[in-house]
Amino acid sequence: MALCGFGSCLDGLFRAAGVPNVNTYMACGTHPLSWTLLKSFAKAQSRCGFWTIETAPEGPVSLQDTYGMRRGHRPSKYPVPKIENLLPATHPEILIVQLGNNLFDLLKGRGGSRNGDALGPFVTPFLSLIGQANPPVRRLYWVAPPTCGNTPVAVQDTLVECLHAMAGPAMTVIDSRDLIEYPYRNLQPDKQHFFGEDMNLWAQKVHNLVEQDLSARPLDAGETYLVSNGETGAEAPDDHASRLVVQCSLERINPPFRHEEIAPYNDSLVAFVYRVHQVLKGKFDGTHLVVLHAAHIAGKRQSMHRFSTGQKRILRLRPVDETPWATLKAKDDPRFLLLDRFIPEEDHAKLALHL
Repeated sequence: MALCGFGSCLDGLFRAAGVPNVNTYMACGTHPLSWTLLKSFAKAQSRCGFWTIETAPEGPVSLQDTYGMRRGHRPSKYPVPKIENLLPATHPEILIVQLGNNLFDLLKGRGGSRNGDALGPFVTPFLSLIGQANPPVRRLYWVAPPTCGNTPVAVQDTLVECLHAMAGPAMTVIDSRDLIEYPYRNLQPDKQHFFGEDMNLWAQKVHNLVEQDLSARPLDAGETYLVSNGETGAEAPDDHASRLVVQCSLERINPPFRHEEIAPYNDSLVAFVYRVHQVLKGKFDGTHLVVLHAAHIAGKRQSMHRFSTGQKRILRLRPVDETPWATLKAKDDPRFLLLDRFIPEEDHAKLALHL
């Protein structure tokens, strides 16, 4: 979202207001853990757009590699900057985070859709690292997404509520749905990305809120950012996720996204519904589950010809919210969003190899 104009506009507004040291980092297709050195996220890469704007003695220095720079241009891949490196290098008093769209899929399934428990392992470790910065970050503003046309309102509500619950005493959550009206001008086919005047309006209103807050609550010399209740948070998801092996049959095949529907991203999953006949390893109490198969990897469509309804299989599965792929765009059937969600071992391996 930041790469669509929000980040560069917000950067320019703070510079125009006289802030002497502004540094902006944008990477497409990321979630909070992508910006950390934790476990399997240490080598996370952005393949669909990258942009940095840094303060230098001669003025702002910009490195931009995004779609639309010239006809047919596709961005290269870049390592996602890490919060553990950025904070000591830039020493920000104020940190603005704009993340959230890629967390929506975590809130599907029986547990996550009700209470947002799935968000903790992806957000709290990130907040903990910010809380450990030295010198400390003194004010944090988390800009939650504007209205997303392909995501239920209840899921968007849960994301904002969970961010509020995880906020420290010096963290402010900005609900962007209150700032601009949907549908947006220049709205893209995925019903969440947009460009132009509405994007600039969003950045302007966020800037105004930050300025108003700082005027009402000036930075106190002793104020530091802390994670809520001083907790260090849940462990980040990693490759030691619990395993499940089931004998099952395929009952529902969803068509995957077309590539233009996932733009600017290059990777996606598609949700199939399976009936469980026998649990061979692990624990599972339901009769049906959702299996997310890789549909696009690095922009390449994955073959689905091997799947047919009624087909019986033995599947080796991982809970998707315990893997790095939990926030990839997934084509779902709305009737089955409350089922437990898994990813097959072979798709996990393919994604790990290429991403």
